Amino acid sequence: MAYGIPAQRFLFFGKPLALVAIFVGLCALPAVAELGGSVDTVQSDQQRMKGTLRVTTTPTHTMHEIQTAPGTTIREFVSPAGTVFGVAWQGPFTPDLRQLLGTYYDQFAQAAAQPRRARRAPLIIRESGLVVEAGGHMRSFRGRAYVEQLVPQGLDFNAIK
Repeated sequence: MAYGIPAQRFLFFGKPLALVAIFVGLCALPAVAELGGSVDTVQSDQQRMKGTLRVTTTPTHTMHEIQTAPGTTIREFVSPAGTVFGVAWQGPFTPDLRQLLGTYYDQFAQAAAQPRRARRAPLIIRESGLVVEAGGHMRSFRGRAYVEQLVPQGLDFNAIK
C-alpha cells in the first residue's frame, strides 16, 4: 500500500482498454468543429469554450487555434473548400474525442480497442485514411487526427500539429 491506496487500484492500468478509457474519459473540454465537418462551427465552439481564437491563413489551408483558460490549445485545419481535414491538441486536458473526431469516432474507437504490443507507447491508429496519434501523461497531453483524403494537395502531413 502506497500513501494509503491499495495496490489493487493501480492494476486497471495494465488492461488494454484502460489506455483508451483514459484518453476518451478525459473529456474536460467542450468539443470543436468535427473532423470532416464544416468550418461554420468554429466561432460557436470558441465562445462555448471561452477561449481566444487566432486564425492563420496559408495558400493551402487555414488554421483556427483556440486557446482555453485551463491551457489546452486546439488547432483545426480547414481546407480552402471549408472542410476540417485535421485537428490537433496539446495541454493539460484531452478534448472530447467523440465530438472532435465526429463521424470518424466509431472507427477510432474500434481501432483503439485492438490489443497493442507496447502499453506505454503513444496511441497510433492508421486505418482507411484516418490517422490518429495521441500520447502524453498527466497534465501534458497532445495528439492529432486527420483524414488523408481530405488533406489539401501539396500540404505535408507533418504540418498538422
